[in-house]
Amino acid sequence: MRVFILLLTVLIAAAIAFAVMLGIGASVGTITTTALDGERPPRTWEEVFAAPAAVKVTAFVTGWVEAGPDILIDPSNPRTPEAYRKRIWVPSPAYLIEHPLHGRVLLDTGVKAGDCAYGTPPAYWVPCRNTADSDAVSQLKGLGFTPRDLRYIVVSHFHGDHVSGLGALLAGGAPAVVTTRAEIDVIESPFRVVSGFEASMLQADFKAVLVDQLMQPMPIVGTAADLFGDGSLWLIPAPGHTAGHLAALINARPKPLLLTFDTAHLRANFDLDIIPGTHTDRAAAEASLAKLRAFAKAHPELQVVFGHEPSQWEGRGRTFALVP
Repeated sequence: MRVFILLLTVLIAAAIAFAVMLGIGASVGTITTTALDGERPPRTWEEVFAAPAAVKVTAFVTGWVEAGPDILIDPSNPRTPEAYRKRIWVPSPAYLIEHPLHGRVLLDTGVKAGDCAYGTPPAYWVPCRNTADSDAVSQLKGLGFTPRDLRYIVVSHFHGDHVSGLGALLAGGAPAVVTTRAEIDVIESPFRVVSGFEASMLQADFKAVLVDQLMQPMPIVGTAADLFGDGSLWLIPAPGHTAGHLAALINARPKPLLLTFDTAHLRANFDLDIIPGTHTDRAAAEASLAKLRAFAKAHPELQVVFGHEPSQWEGRGRTFALVP
């Protein structure tokens, strides 16, 4: 009996230590939620695209992370190219939208300044590299802005390569984070690590602005939220990679931009209809990829910007205009 009790004690202690290592039950900052609401007239995408907005879109490459097919593209799919059946370095971008009426919005935050690697080895580890002043705060400063000059930060989802720069932006005065109820529910769960959310990146208090009530029926994509009500920026639910993952449509000139974020990390995900290797709901991930592919097929005028496709950033600096 003593041996059994000793063994049980050791197992419990090991389980607790493992849970602590993974961050299960770790606390996060205080999240104050408010919901955006408002009537939006029914529209078709043809009507939306007929009235593009005079917005400027600047891309920031905040750093590069190393990932393999277990994250980027389903290794079990026989169509997965051999070039992606190994670990590769991929960019971690953020996007600044400057709207003449509605101000500045940052889509995702990229990786933080300094040592940007993250995870909990040996269970999970993401190597990361960056350069001095490549983080979002520094790149905003290079354009003459501060985080206080942002109206919103829109977060596609709360994985490290998309939000490790969030804390610095909030500390600099960024006012609000736009997201979904499903993402907040996962953040506030003690088991957030199962979805790849790390408490260490979510220590700052922030105001979450939820767009769930703004969702309206839209052709092909099912529902979408017209953030400003003028058709310039649409947030499209694309769950699967995470529960509340969002894609985005920027209705810019001369052509609209469809940002897949992690619905499709790579062009190969999109072109070959292969979901990412990491997802919380496989069926939802497949459905989300299918509807974005159908959307792009129905509207070939769309310029598709993939979540982490290296070829889209080759030969460019760390700051460049996607839309002049």
